[in-house]
Amino acid sequence: MNDIDVYEIDQETADIYGNIKATIFNHFAPKEKAKRRQFAIKELGIGENDLWIAAIAKRHGLIVVSSDGDFDRIREVEDLSVEKWWLPSS
Repeated sequence: MNDIDVYEIDQETADIYGNIKATIFNHFAPKEKAKRRQFAIKELGIGENDLWIAAIAKRHGLIVVSSDGDFDRIREVEDLSVEKWWLPSS
């Protein structure tokens, strides 16, 4: 029988999460101050849960297996191991 590992969110994971989110925000968010104040990262199409998954993967040296495009956007600014084993048909 295979075990399932559970990875808790510790302080290091939270720090990585914050760094990833800040890097994405600084790279993709509007540059004008007025627009930045009201800008939410979800407007980029990147979900908070995917940011946490990326942070946990980086913290523990794991590979994310997903066909979710959010991880492609994250990889544009962050070194993250992602594999796509299946692509949904159009």
